[in-house]
Amino acid sequence: MQPDAPMLVDALAALDPMLLDHPFSLVGYARGSAPPSPEALLAEGFGARIDDPLETTFVLRTTLADELPPPDTRQDGLRVILLVAELPSDLTGFASTIAGALAERGIPLVLVGTASRDHLIVREPHWPEALAVLRGLRDAARKLLEGGEAL
Repeated sequence: MQPDAPMLVDALAALDPMLLDHPFSLVGYARGSAPPSPEALLAEGFGARIDDPLETTFVLRTTLADELPPPDTRQDGLRVILLVAELPSDLTGFASTIAGALAERGIPLVLVGTASRDHLIVREPHWPEALAVLRGLRDAARKLLEGGEAL
């Protein structure tokens, strides 16, 4: 299915990336071996527990990750970029456009979608360039909407 170009351009033009404070970690436990979610996770501005058929993954501030039992896998030194603008539920091509632009620059990411917006998890050294790429996509989309050059 082809992306809805006008809707995609509107979504990109509304990009408002916000770097969240604090370093984050991804910690993973084999299915059935994860500890309960820490109570402090409820008070966090950003955090998640994802239970799938194979494992349980937490995305949380590194200081909270340090309080959990040793996981099977752990990735530290991560930063979260919140894409503030709400996204239409029928939008197509948004994540692939962003992931492709970051991939062209060698920036790996984990994309976390929520009910109305997305979050990008990138390695600490990559966040400045990731923000620049996102702002570049936003500015190019705005220029296109104003009748300038295409993306």
